[in-house]
Amino acid sequence: MGDLKRTPYLRYNVLIESERVEQYGSEMEKYNMTEFINADDINDVILAAAASELEQMVGKICKLIGTPLEQTTELERQVIAAFGFGAVYGITHRDQLAEPQAHALSIRMLIKPFNYSEQQAVDFADDLIRVASDREVHPVMNTIIQRGIDGHRQFNQEDDEGLARNIQEILAAVQPERN
Repeated sequence: MGDLKRTPYLRYNVLIESERVEQYGSEMEKYNMTEFINADDINDVILAAAASELEQMVGKICKLIGTPLEQTTELERQVIAAFGFGAVYGITHRDQLAEPQAHALSIRMLIKPFNYSEQQAVDFADDLIRVASDREVHPVMNTIIQRGIDGHRQFNQEDDEGLARNIQEILAAVQPERN
């Protein structure tokens, strides 16, 4: 049961336990629970769970680097956001999200927890999609996104040491020396 805390959502094909079949009769066996759930509601649940997972990951990253998100520089926020976009890719692949869902999730992540305005989030998400699609557009940002995919795996495996090393290496590489 420990794995459930990281499960972003439960699949809706419900297996009916034998006790319930006995209690309610075999009529229940012929129904698939997805027949009773609106597809838009399922999408909302999936996206809300994914958004929560991203917020938790960003919170974990900030804890590991020892700086609350509100106290990061704009460069650090952009790097962490690009890293988070890699996590969006991982979630999209894992949960088999369609492009519009992935785009919405990216924008949602940039608005909350990063506090970008809606227009800034849309523009930034579009830039991240362009960079992720073509390494030559911005090789450094593309690498950060790729490392974010690894970071998402590290987060889900509770590999705090690996996640901390991953993001700290990136921040050290892109930040000018602090005196």
